[in-house]
Amino acid sequence: MKKMICLSMLICSITGVVCAQEKKAVTNEDKTFELPADKITRRFWIELDKGNKMQVELVSINDLEQVGNLDSLVRTFLQDLLPLKDSLSDELSYKRIDYVVDAAKAKKIRIYKGRSNSNSYLIQQGEVAALKLEQDTIHFLGSVKSDGKSVHPYRFSFFVNNWNELAAYADGRLNDKLHSLETKYDRDWTRGEDGRMHLTKDYLISAKQSRGYLSRQGDELHLNAAVGIQNYKNYFVPSFSIGTAVIASSIFRNKLIRHEFGLYWEPNFFFGKDSDGKARVYRNDFLTLFYGRGAAEQPGKKAELSFTFSLSYLIHREGDYMAPHTFRIGAGRMSLFEGRTKLEPLFYFNDFFKKVTPGIRLIQYF
Repeated sequence: MKKMICLSMLICSITGVVCAQEKKAVTNEDKTFELPADKITRRFWIELDKGNKMQVELVSINDLEQVGNLDSLVRTFLQDLLPLKDSLSDELSYKRIDYVVDAAKAKKIRIYKGRSNSNSYLIQQGEVAALKLEQDTIHFLGSVKSDGKSVHPYRFSFFVNNWNELAAYADGRLNDKLHSLETKYDRDWTRGEDGRMHLTKDYLISAKQSRGYLSRQGDELHLNAAVGIQNYKNYFVPSFSIGTAVIASSIFRNKLIRHEFGLYWEPNFFFGKDSDGKARVYRNDFLTLFYGRGAAEQPGKKAELSFTFSLSYLIHREGDYMAPHTFRIGAGRMSLFEGRTKLEPLFYFNDFFKKVTPGIRLIQYF
């Protein structure tokens, strides 16, 4: 018994997501020119021409209404860039330009230039010309107030063959595309041959998932521990459980759905007296298979399992409290106190649903 308690305490102390990753320190430059981490919930791509593309990143689709005139923003950007035009004159280097307009309407520009480690050339009709293969990237970063309260960042990004091609798109096309996205995004989406979802009413607008949702959910392995208390017939039975859960998304097509598979060892404790009249604890262990499904975690929205099912089998029996070969089914869990506490209805039975006994269990996760 002492060994089991020590083991449970050890596993509880390491409960959490099993992962190892280094976090890069956030610099003042990152805070100025990069999107805040885990804020964006929607991402859309808009095809332009000549292989050029535009990317739209938002917290809420409703923010588009407050962004304003994108064509005008592009023209203002090009005007602000004129004093720096000489620094962009090297046509063979690829550029990344970050353009930030803050709440006080102050503008900040960052320019990065890079070159490939190799030289590329185009030979045509005996003429040799240097060849640029990488596109230029221009980011427009700003923010709007949502409902007059929360500040929502947004970013429009252009991936173009040459940064000065951006001027040709500020002729009303960009505003038209944003208007099309804003008014049609909640309609039908079609999966294209490229594997992406395309807006049926405007096929040039696409996203990885329908309606542009971003899923933060990847495949994860969790070590979980919990304590519980339930009724069985006229007994009051405490328990604890230890096991692993796999959060799977890569094997499923729809990554907006969270699938959880778990395997748990669960000792249940009955208190009684032995043949000598001495108080004794009788341990009855279940091995439990668990499956849950629900919406994947989104920024600002916690993942919740809308459907759960568990099947348990009695693998260790002490005393005469439970019949040999007892099974237990749990169907559905109600979340309490921010999701760490669950209430689950149970059904115990043996010999193919003979002697069915209902119960209810309160589970507290660590």
